[in-house]
Amino acid sequence: MIGHSMDDLALKISQLKGISVDDAMRFLSGKEFAMNRQASMLARGAEATKLGRFATGPIARQALRVVPGLTAYSAITDAADILTNDTSVGNKVMDTAGMAIGGTIGALGGPLGAVTGATVGKAASDGLQYLFGDRKTPQQRKLEEALILLNGGRI
Repeated sequence: MIGHSMDDLALKISQLKGISVDDAMRFLSGKEFAMNRQASMLARGAEATKLGRFATGPIARQALRVVPGLTAYSAITDAADILTNDTSVGNKVMDTAGMAIGGTIGALGGPLGAVTGATVGKAASDGLQYLFGDRKTPQQRKLEEALILLNGGRI
């Protein structure tokens, strides 16, 4: 099973190497993604139910077109958060590792899966840091330090 997954991952990475800017912009427009998703739903017989008819209709197609762009936006803001946030180096390393692990696992689902995986990995990292960390933002720590100084070192 692991060898099979690694072969799939190697195939997906080799496919990503040949992507041009035009290909990326076409993907982010979402038209192809929406059409493919709806075609796969139709192939599975989605027209048989009311929900299936809605999911294969024009309103759902327009909603699906937003998915690739929102996913890319989310990953870009996660990366910007790592680069610009006033947190410790350990926090940044953990967030980066979470995005890398999530992106690698998600790469089996193609480019959209890789980006989604990276975003989920960052969210998982942030959640773990909140659960097991000190639960204070850098601003809260600075305010506490200033309050201690104002009180003459008394807590």
